Amino acid sequence: MLFKDIVGHIELKNRLITTTLNKRISHAQLFMGAEGSEKLALAIAYAQFIACNNKQTLDSQSDLIADSCGVCPSCIKYQKLAHPDLHFAFPVAGTKNFPTKPISNNFITEWREALLESNFYLSAPEWYKKIGIENKQGNISVNTANSIIKTLGISAYEGNYKVMIIWLIEKMNRDSIPKILKILEEPPEKTLFILITEEPNNILKTITSRTQLVKLKPLDNKSIENFLKNNFNYDSQTIESMVNVADGNFKNILPIIANEKQLNPNFEIFRNMMLFAYGRQFAKMRKISDETGKIGRENIKQLFLYGLKVSRMCNYQSLNNYELVKANGAELDFIQKFSKFVNNNNIDEISKVLNEAVYHISRNVNTKIVIMDTLLKISGILYHKK
Repeated sequence: MLFKDIVGHIELKNRLITTTLNKRISHAQLFMGAEGSEKLALAIAYAQFIACNNKQTLDSQSDLIADSCGVCPSCIKYQKLAHPDLHFAFPVAGTKNFPTKPISNNFITEWREALLESNFYLSAPEWYKKIGIENKQGNISVNTANSIIKTLGISAYEGNYKVMIIWLIEKMNRDSIPKILKILEEPPEKTLFILITEEPNNILKTITSRTQLVKLKPLDNKSIENFLKNNFNYDSQTIESMVNVADGNFKNILPIIANEKQLNPNFEIFRNMMLFAYGRQFAKMRKISDETGKIGRENIKQLFLYGLKVSRMCNYQSLNNYELVKANGAELDFIQKFSKFVNNNNIDEISKVLNEAVYHISRNVNTKIVIMDTLLKISGILYHKK
């Protein structure tokens, strides 16, 4: 992964490059960014740049100060995620093949596949689906923590930095944290920890106090536009449409780039939920609650978060703030029509109900009950709107 292949974040990239060139690499760093951001790709590009044997200083016409060469033996191994000094830890749970005491290394083949398949925009629900644990809560266990310590106790194979990337550090068990703290504070020589988080408020201060924060800002439209212009042959109208769909998250337009015609999988489910709730079709509400309750907690959370986004777009539409409505096709058509019912008069109530649903799903409340209760509450709000 080269820095130039990652959209946006020029200032942050140059800061990481400069610390490397000046040999001022902090041994423990916390990459913080929203789901769908470039934090994992940046972590890997950073590690590859550190290990690169032929770093390329770029001319003044480039936004970047320097980048990996991409062709030395180290870079080739990094691009295959197979460098012997690159290590990962990530949340897992028991599966058929590893029913008890699973550790991250048990799933390293699936992990590499998942990263490459997702263009390094992997989400927790996608990862859980990849290893068949959609209905479980993944975590970084004590056994994985022990594996991390054992791995880092071995000398680097190629004499450079050993890199341990811990993805979603907030999923680490409380029993695992004490095992990691000491090695975070006093790591072996030339060891780099890159911790990655989407929920920094769920990380203990004992961890954050031992790391240097690297915060990813949301992408601005210009960064997405420039990346599309420089890397693809789209016309200006298509690029403008894609920037709107992205809404600050490049992952949103990956299916378009890949020529996948399928809409966001959450769209059809949420649209039907709202139509059933509006029509007070209780039998259909019950059926969709039962069906959706089987797709896994993380997927249900993402569904409700998507619902919050669509509800917000409906409100923008109702206020004639069309430039803020980042949608097209069937999704835009639904927003335009449903903005008559979800608007400034009830958006606060609806947002509160959906946020409560996300909270209750996270707290392991029965999924079918949460979904049905949410639909009943929204149905009541929409009924009073009539």
